[in-house]
Amino acid sequence: MRMIPGPTRPRAERLGWWAVGGLLALVAAFWLTERAVDWLWMGTLGYRPVFWRILDLRFALIAAAFVPLALYFWLNLRTALRVMAAWRRITGAPLDPALADLEHSSLLRRALPCLLAFFLAIGFAGAWDDAVRFLYGAPFGLEDPLLGLDAGFYVFRLPLLEAVARGVFLVALVMLLAQAGLGVWLGVFHDWARLDDARGAMASALCRNLLLVALAAAAGYVLDRFGLLYASSGTVWGPGYVEVHVVMPALWLMAAIALAVAALAVVAERRRDVRLMAWGIGAAVGAHVVLLGILPAAIHAVYVDPNELARERPYLEHNIAFTLRAFGIDGVSERSYAATQNLGMRDLADNQDTVRNIRLWDYRPLLRTFGQIQQIRLYYQFYDVDVDRYRLADGYRQTMLAARELTPELPERAKTWVNRHLQYTHGYGFAMSLAAQEGEEGTPTLVVKDLPPVAARDAPVGNPAIYYGEHVPDYVIAPSGIRELDYPSGDDNVYASYHGAGGVSLGSLWSRLLFAAHLMDINILLTDYTIEASRIHIRRSLQDRVHHVAPFLQLDRDAYMVTTSDGLYWIQDAYTTSDHYPYSELYRPIEGEAPFNYIRNSAKVVMGAYDGSVTFYIMDPEDPVLAAYRRAFPELFRPLADLPAELRAHLRYPQDLFQAQVTRYAAYHMRDPQVFYNKEDLWAVPLEKFGDTTGPMEPYYVLMRLPGEERLEFMLMLPMTPQGRDNLIAWVAARSDFPDYGRIVTFKLPKERLTYGPMQVEALIDQNTEVSRQLALWDQRGSRVLRGNLLVIPIDHSLLYVEPVYLVAEQNDLPQLKRMIVAHGDRVAMEPTLGQALAVLFGAPSSAPEAAAARPALLSEIRDLLGEAETALARGNWAAFGAAMERLKRITERADEPSVAPEAD
Repeated sequence: MRMIPGPTRPRAERLGWWAVGGLLALVAAFWLTERAVDWLWMGTLGYRPVFWRILDLRFALIAAAFVPLALYFWLNLRTALRVMAAWRRITGAPLDPALADLEHSSLLRRALPCLLAFFLAIGFAGAWDDAVRFLYGAPFGLEDPLLGLDAGFYVFRLPLLEAVARGVFLVALVMLLAQAGLGVWLGVFHDWARLDDARGAMASALCRNLLLVALAAAAGYVLDRFGLLYASSGTVWGPGYVEVHVVMPALWLMAAIALAVAALAVVAERRRDVRLMAWGIGAAVGAHVVLLGILPAAIHAVYVDPNELARERPYLEHNIAFTLRAFGIDGVSERSYAATQNLGMRDLADNQDTVRNIRLWDYRPLLRTFGQIQQIRLYYQFYDVDVDRYRLADGYRQTMLAARELTPELPERAKTWVNRHLQYTHGYGFAMSLAAQEGEEGTPTLVVKDLPPVAARDAPVGNPAIYYGEHVPDYVIAPSGIRELDYPSGDDNVYASYHGAGGVSLGSLWSRLLFAAHLMDINILLTDYTIEASRIHIRRSLQDRVHHVAPFLQLDRDAYMVTTSDGLYWIQDAYTTSDHYPYSELYRPIEGEAPFNYIRNSAKVVMGAYDGSVTFYIMDPEDPVLAAYRRAFPELFRPLADLPAELRAHLRYPQDLFQAQVTRYAAYHMRDPQVFYNKEDLWAVPLEKFGDTTGPMEPYYVLMRLPGEERLEFMLMLPMTPQGRDNLIAWVAARSDFPDYGRIVTFKLPKERLTYGPMQVEALIDQNTEVSRQLALWDQRGSRVLRGNLLVIPIDHSLLYVEPVYLVAEQNDLPQLKRMIVAHGDRVAMEPTLGQALAVLFGAPSSAPEAAAARPALLSEIRDLLGEAETALARGNWAAFGAAMERLKRITERADEPSVAPEAD
């Protein structure tokens, strides 16, 4: 029997349905693979409830957006098809083949709206973070003084409301323009009187879309009233006089006009008169230009500008108070600082703990030096040097630590799949040196060095293997049937096998298939080296892991490693931010990062370098934004009290937060509105030189005693200069040791006399003929001089300026610390060591002839002790220097007594 073929179009439609189904199945398989990997990976970290909660929320948002969007697109498509059918019936003109297929194909008519709705709904699911804040946010307990709403409304509620209103407006506006474009293309408007059926369908489509556009616009105008509270109005951040008295009433009026346009759209649909719609749109656009453009500008120019301070004063007060609170700088302690120029050797002796911890090694040349003397093999690399402090055998010392991580580029002959994923699996150990320089070798004083790590001064060293770090290469499988390279030992290598809990099990065929698909690497499935205990380690970089677990947290750029008695850990500072905090000025960090006007260092994240465990500790329990996430994800955050004491001792104030706070404090320390308005005392971050470049000074960590206090503390500090000038006006310090962690102190310098700033001290150094001649001599004949950071070190009520000088030979990249430049007041000295430079700078006080005649024995002992102190200082022997100065102090304190005998020793 001969088979009779069916109609061509139904067969094509069936093939089309199969193609669409196959594409959707492929997309679903890919999506399910990624989610399965996330589910397994989050499970190994103990955060599977977080995975489900975020996924559920995404699904809910997709469903909430997909259904109305699909129905909306389907109705508009049906209307468009009716217009085309009526136009073709009346005119007899043929349709374009593509439009004809759309008109006759049930597949396209049903699939197209669903596909459009689906992709837009997926985009809306990206607002899940706004939804979390909306659902779990609570009041801040701080009302805005203008509208009387809690700050939590702006931070938690407003972003999602704005996203919905903006999304509805844009979708409806695009559809309105698309329908109008279709009418223009078909000529419906040109033959409006003749094309009766097409006219009715087109009028209905246009008016209904205009109705939706007008309603969304009305909602947008109402929300814009709230948006004024975190936008710039020129002089003021937040609403100023014109915004309060002109723009806000105008927004109410524009909302009413938008509702009137919506009503006009209903009338226009019933009358099939698009001219009413056009008049309504034109009137609304004209009103917007006049009420929100011309009128506010005119009122500002005529009424506000001539008396701007008086008009804006109450709004400046709001701006100042809310910005200080938003950046956590409303509680900054301000003190006076004399910045005297009478620093002497006795002051150095009294502050020897500070002097012996002055950081002489800049992290940039030190990174290169570590690479030359401690990288050891080509498959290791140092990526960063972190400043920290440790309690060593000789006291509380500032240190520089660099992790020896595995490089992503193995030697050419070693670039095999087995080497990259099974054998070269981890970095090993770290290099640690004292921040201060001891000795005259020109290389750092290493506290921990070599492989396996050799520690001095009781530095803690636990398990040194680094499977997880800041810059780790591709995934690895460990343990496996291949021995892993632990570290080199002479001409041989030492091998080990992973025994930690990190990674996801590869013990089943299903898991190997899953990860082969996820990583698009068939070798995972084919290799015979996996064993029952094998685990695959993915997402091994610190920030990648934190971002996958808690994508709502903003991360500091500088994570750092801490060594403890049981192993290595990474500490990452995490922030909660918002750009909707009322009256607060927006801060724009480095390019590519989102701006914000509210920030808190809400959490500290600790990751084990061996097992990749990620633990979130609450740093700011009073942060309302973090409180919302704690309610949404109660399994995620742990109290700071649970952080082991050995790690807690190494928490440090984060640099990115401090940079943002200091930038805002430079202007907002002026709390008087008149002073703020006139910018009478505007500060700036000073410029500094490093090598041949000049740029803003970076905050730097110091280990020192604050003036008037006894305890040696680790803190982050930054000098400040007046805007447009180079002299010093203040210095700001953020404390890092408990119980004072997080407290910021500002020391204001006298305004009536000059205190040199970094660039002025650099000029003094350049003008010193001996220093300039020596540096110019070195900077030739196969070597290059590299001048490091100029550090401003407060000592009691004086300032000491310290700048290291490195020498780099052309034939190698090994910076060596060759000279120390110190300055105080207008005096400058350069010597091989800090001790020698200080001895030359301050010299030894001479006794008066009368005192020598009256007390020859006392004078002799004073001279001997001064000689001992100078020798110890020149050699960097701080213990001997301190002992000599302490004995000298006891003698000189008795020098004014009627009779003084030399102290026997």
